[in-house]
Amino acid sequence: MIDLAVIEQLKNDIGDDTAVELLKFFVDESKKTMAIILNSNERDEIEINAHSLKSSCYSFGAIALGDTCKYIEELIKTEHSKKDLHNLLEIVEVQSKQTFNEMAFIIASNQDCSQS
Repeated sequence: MIDLAVIEQLKNDIGDDTAVELLKFFVDESKKTMAIILNSNERDEIEINAHSLKSSCYSFGAIALGDTCKYIEELIKTEHSKKDLHNLLEIVEVQSKQTFNEMAFIIASNQDCSQS
């Protein structure tokens, strides 16, 4: 679910400790954005938040989650059934949980390495 090359590049660019802090921030803010996406009944609000999350996901290597956010964003811009959107929202909910769990593991692993 996560492109580790993106994480490694981030660590090379800004250092391990700062990368870990940014990853924590990404996860915390993304969880808030996901809550909005999943709990909103407003198409515009879902679209804006899916767009925002998509961009963040791509920046932090969460490619699969970013792709699903892109699909949500594109679907909302076209004629679609409520069922189509509901199905994508179910997928993005599962993917987000998996992604955030993987990120938590990456964060913990990097914190353990820097404390050794």
